[in-house]
Amino acid sequence: MNRLLPLSISAIFSILLITSNVIARWQQSAIFRQYETIDEPLRCILEQDEFLADESNNRIYVINLWATWCPPCMKEIPHLNQLVDKYEEDGVLFLAINGEKEKDVVEWMDYQKNDFIYFHLHNQKQLMNYLFELNPNETHKTGQKPQHLPTNIIISNGELTFFNAGYSDEALVELEHALKKCLMTHP
Repeated sequence: MNRLLPLSISAIFSILLITSNVIARWQQSAIFRQYETIDEPLRCILEQDEFLADESNNRIYVINLWATWCPPCMKEIPHLNQLVDKYEEDGVLFLAINGEKEKDVVEWMDYQKNDFIYFHLHNQKQLMNYLFELNPNETHKTGQKPQHLPTNIIISNGELTFFNAGYSDEALVELEHALKKCLMTHP
């Protein structure tokens, strides 16, 4: 009997932990189930921002999910800034989205040599988790983890057209290629 008690407690704890994670993921996805298109949650958040409300009707979004503790995220800033310079006049909205408090990000950015020239949405953990759920790779739909950042996404006319988790020079080339394709397909 004494041997079974620790094993039973461990089994019950494991079941509760797994159930809790499943329920949390279901609740997270339930928040966004009411929307008709995958970009609608993003549009709703943009409409609530006094500076970005006019941008909520863009047809192409390039979304960069990042964190201050992610060195590859910092490495790609200059490359993404170049894309902003090239394509922002074509009706493309570039967004940097993170789950950290704005105050913390602003303090951190004061010490960086590369600064974003595109818009930020801070403290957006739910939106980030929703966007991670769009990943076509089923094994990587579990939210913000170091191997998933940076993540770059293109949503064009309400459809996911590009999703890449992780940093590489090739991924940035693929991002620009996918963006050009979106612009040619939906001028």
